[in-house]
Amino acid sequence: MKTSIFVCIFFAIFNVGAQIDPFLGIVPLAECDFSDTCMYVFIPDPSNNLWEYGQSQKTTLTHPGKVLITDSVYTYPNGTNASFELHWPAWNQYPLSLILGFHHSMHSDSLQDGGIIEVSRDYGITWTNVIEDQTNMLFLSHELYTSADTLFTGEKGFSGTFSNRYTEIEWIWLFPIKDFPTDTMYYRFRFISDTVNSAKEGWMISDLTFSFADLGSGLEELNSFDFVFGPNPSTGLIQLDCPTSIQKAILSDLTGGIVSAVLLDNKKVLNYSGLSKGLYFLQLESSDCRRSEVKRLMID
Repeated sequence: MKTSIFVCIFFAIFNVGAQIDPFLGIVPLAECDFSDTCMYVFIPDPSNNLWEYGQSQKTTLTHPGKVLITDSVYTYPNGTNASFELHWPAWNQYPLSLILGFHHSMHSDSLQDGGIIEVSRDYGITWTNVIEDQTNMLFLSHELYTSADTLFTGEKGFSGTFSNRYTEIEWIWLFPIKDFPTDTMYYRFRFISDTVNSAKEGWMISDLTFSFADLGSGLEELNSFDFVFGPNPSTGLIQLDCPTSIQKAILSDLTGGIVSAVLLDNKKVLNYSGLSKGLYFLQLESSDCRRSEVKRLMID
């Protein structure tokens, strides 16, 4: 009974109005902080690969602990095409949603040298840039490059200089699943450079996390409603527009920790001024306490 209800609710949520935010929370599955080698990371030909585990000795790419980096000491050479892969057993964990998150820093020639993230569902035979991935799913991202961010090859990717950026990539498979994915997700992080030696430091990954969006176990009782709010991103003041009488607003961070929980008494304005910049999850609860909805909020 639960399975059939789950399928119906999931199909309805993700095919009516393309609403892709409703879930009950983020559930962590695994993480790698590179204090030791990560069991999910595969570095092809490590003796001749620019990618390595280590403590960064560089000036711009700095981190207090061990990282995965394009050489821990020297700047990257010209003509580089170096990669490492993540092999994640997706279907041993959760079959409908998968989130990859990581903190990273870069020092490269803007719109020339940089990093590309690719995905494969045939165990590494063919690769697709993640923002061009169209395999019967919904695709969400936070702080990912856009179609305007091209490198010297014309490929889309990260470039330029930034520090400790948090990027999140989420796939949600839809019913009916016409193109069922592999049992293991393959990701490839690839750093490339042109023929001009820029004497810059490359790309550094400081951690990786795997998680999924939880739609809940008691779906027989789950009733959701839609609401809109703005601006998003916001500097703190949020205006709500909701057809349902609202009792409570709960704001959580990426770890699931509650940042704010306030009774609204159907008020339409929230004030989150003073919060640190970043991605949060805004949950509204109806006045009858029987309906709840969650959406993403970016604080600038």
